[in-house]
Amino acid sequence: MEAVADTLELLRRASLVAATIEDALAGTDLTVDRWRALTCIEANPGCSMSDVIDALVIPSTSATRIVDSLVEIGAIFRTISPHDRRRTTLRLSSDGQALLRDVEPTIAAAIAVKPQHVSPL
Repeated sequence: MEAVADTLELLRRASLVAATIEDALAGTDLTVDRWRALTCIEANPGCSMSDVIDALVIPSTSATRIVDSLVEIGAIFRTISPHDRRRTTLRLSSDGQALLRDVEPTIAAAIAVKPQHVSPL
């Protein structure tokens, strides 16, 4: 039963962090999911949709929606792999890099503040 309680506590904390990041991203072109995808693509230039799906632990339909929205705002490029024409690769654009740079201090400051109602495990 202790494992269940610990898992519930971790999920609660993850929700608090996600809400904090969501607040920090207000007024930008990013949602928490878009930000997560951008950071994944930044860390893995040339990654595939499968890589994003695995890293974000989301369904393929959600990943497609997120990636489509990032392409639409000009934050990433989606290109056909020169080695395998069935594979699409993802890379940040200069606008995507600038967007991540712009929100990084706000997110870092937001997650550095520990809510009073979060206790150590």
